[in-house]
Amino acid sequence: MAELNLSLHARQTAALTSPATEMLYGGAAGGGKSHLMRVASILWCSEIPGLQIYLFRRLSDDLQKNHMNGPGSYPELLAPLLHSGHVKYNGSERYFKFWNGARIWLCHCQHEKDMFKYQGAEIHVLLIDELTHFTEVIYRYLRGRCRLGALKVPQQYRGRFPRIVSGSNPG
Repeated sequence: MAELNLSLHARQTAALTSPATEMLYGGAAGGGKSHLMRVASILWCSEIPGLQIYLFRRLSDDLQKNHMNGPGSYPELLAPLLHSGHVKYNGSERYFKFWNGARIWLCHCQHEKDMFKYQGAEIHVLLIDELTHFTEVIYRYLRGRCRLGALKVPQQYRGRFPRIVSGSNPG
């Protein structure tokens, strides 16, 4: 299988390897919050068959700009796996599907009424990029969708999923 370049700095690595099942990763703009979420989602999807990761930004445009464009974006990080066919991108439904059935869903929830689109979702990992842009109602609703269901988690990950990681700027 193709080799990926998924480097993290020390603080990001500590967050990635934390046993916490819910965490807030804060820092100034450019501190690597979004990058951590992309790398974590790729690693976890590569190692856990059937994993369902939902990455949220409040606005669809922000989701596109932050995660699909430029250096360190999903298309760049996943390029070797996309080229080899081990990962496929469904642009109309906005998800990456891995060879093992795991998926990264790219989601937005601009208005509180939008949260009901995810009512039946079984979210194994909830990633919220820029938590302060979401209302408490949306956060609590999405948090309530986090569960494992019948997902079989490998031994090294037992007790660490379902998982929630939120990123936020200070202030």
